[in-house]
Amino acid sequence: MEKTFLNDEENPTVTLKDGIDLNVLRQPESEGVCFEIQEENDLEKEPTGNTYFDGEEVCKNLYHPEEDSEEEDDDDDSTPFERLARKMEDICPDKDGGILKQLLKHGSGPVVPPGSLVRIHFNGYLEYADEPFDSTRLQGRELRFRLGNGEVIDGQDVAVSTMRKGEVSRFLVKPEYAYLSMGVPPRIPPNATVLFEIELLHFVEQAGLDDYFSMTEEEKRNVAFSDIKKLYHSITKEAKHLFQEDRIRQAFPKYKKACSLLENRHIKDEAEEKEQQELLVRVYLNMALCCVKQSHSGRAISYTRKCLDIDKENAKALYLQGKALHQQGEFERAKDFLKRAQRKKPKDRDVNAELIKVEENMAKCRIMEKDMCKKMFANPRGQTAKEKEAEDTKIEKARSRSIDVTPEFRQLVMEKLQAFREDEDLMEIPMPSFQFSVGEIDCIMETAESLDLEAKVRGEGNRAQIRVMKKHPEAVH
Repeated sequence: MEKTFLNDEENPTVTLKDGIDLNVLRQPESEGVCFEIQEENDLEKEPTGNTYFDGEEVCKNLYHPEEDSEEEDDDDDSTPFERLARKMEDICPDKDGGILKQLLKHGSGPVVPPGSLVRIHFNGYLEYADEPFDSTRLQGRELRFRLGNGEVIDGQDVAVSTMRKGEVSRFLVKPEYAYLSMGVPPRIPPNATVLFEIELLHFVEQAGLDDYFSMTEEEKRNVAFSDIKKLYHSITKEAKHLFQEDRIRQAFPKYKKACSLLENRHIKDEAEEKEQQELLVRVYLNMALCCVKQSHSGRAISYTRKCLDIDKENAKALYLQGKALHQQGEFERAKDFLKRAQRKKPKDRDVNAELIKVEENMAKCRIMEKDMCKKMFANPRGQTAKEKEAEDTKIEKARSRSIDVTPEFRQLVMEKLQAFREDEDLMEIPMPSFQFSVGEIDCIMETAESLDLEAKVRGEGNRAQIRVMKKHPEAVH
C-alpha cells in the first residue's frame, strides 16, 4: 500500500493542552473529540512525565527495556528498540521489517481468523519512555474491533492477526504502520516507532455472517445446515460473552439473530432436524433468560412456551416459566411450574429458592386480604338487581361528594404498595378481589401513582378488580 508523507516544513502538527483518548477515535461511529490547542507561550510550561494515567497504576504497567537486553557490549551504541528488534520476527506482509513480533506467552487454539471480532488488552510505548502513551489496562476497558476492517492502525491489525486466544506478544511497529509522519501530539511525536504489548483475550469468527444476512430467502434456503450451525455458534458465542458481562440488552438481539437462522427452516434429514430442535431449545432458553433479567415477563413466557412445545419436560424452561409468572403475581401458576421443575431437578438451588419466594409472597397476599377485609366499609356480598341499582346510585353519590376512606385503610394500602415496590422479585401484584368502593379504588390508584407505580382497573363500581404494576424498564429490542 502506497503512503504519502509530509516533510518537516509541510508538517501541520500542533500541540494540544490535553491528551486525546485514541480508543474514541478508533470507533467507526465516533463523531470526533473536542480539544484545545496549546499556546506557544505555554509550551515551556508543558510538564514532563505521565499526566494521563494514575501514577500507581502506571507503575504496574511500566516497560523496562533493560530486562530484554542481553549482556551488552560496551561498544554497542544501539538503541533499546534496535536491540529488541534483533530478537523479533518480521511478520509484515511485505516483509520489510515494518512490524516485528516477540512471543511472550503462548496462546491456545487456532490463529484468529480474518474478519473476526476480537477483544484485546494492550499497552503502547515510545522508545525511552517506560510509561505507556496508551493503555486499555490503565483505562480499565478492553479494545474491541473487527479484524481487517480498518478500525485500528495497520500495525495492530496485522499484529493481532498472528495471535491465538490467550497469547501475549510484543510488537515493534514502524511509523508507516503506526501513526505516520503526523503522530498524535503531544503524546506521540511525528515519525515514531512504537512498541505494543498485546494480549488476545477472545475472538468470535464472523466470516460469512454478513454474506448470509444479505441473501434472498431463496438463497438462504440453499445454504447447507452445516454452514448454518457455524453461523449459529458464532453469533451465540458473542451473545454469551455479552450476557456474562451483564450487557443483556446487547446480548438479546444476538440470540434473536441466531434464532432466525433456525426458525421456519424445513429440514428433511432426521438427524439434522433433531439437532435443529436442540439448538432452538437452547436459544429460546437464552432469550427467555434475557427477558427475565430485564423483567419482561410476558416475552419470557412466550419463549419458554416455544421451548416447552419442543421439550415438554425441560427443567430450565419450567423454572423460567415459573419465575416469569412469579414476576406477574401469578403465584399459583408459578408454583405449579416450579414444582414440575423441582420434580425434574430436586436439588436445583435456583428452583428451590424461587419456590420459597413464591410461597412467601402467597402468604403475604393472604395476610393482606385478611387485613383489608377487616378495614373495608362493608363485607363482600352477593347482589340482586335491585341491590345493584341501589349500590350504583350510592356510588354516584359517593363520587360526587368525594367520600374519603378510613385512615386505617389508606395507611394499609400505603404499607402494602411500598413493600411491593421494594420486592425485586415481583413486577405485578393483584389486589384482593373485594367490593371496593369508589373512594377505596381512588385511594389505591392515588397511592400507586405517588409511589411511581401503575394501577389498572378492570370492571366498574364495586366489582372492580385492580392490578398494580411496576413501571416497565426500557424494552428489549
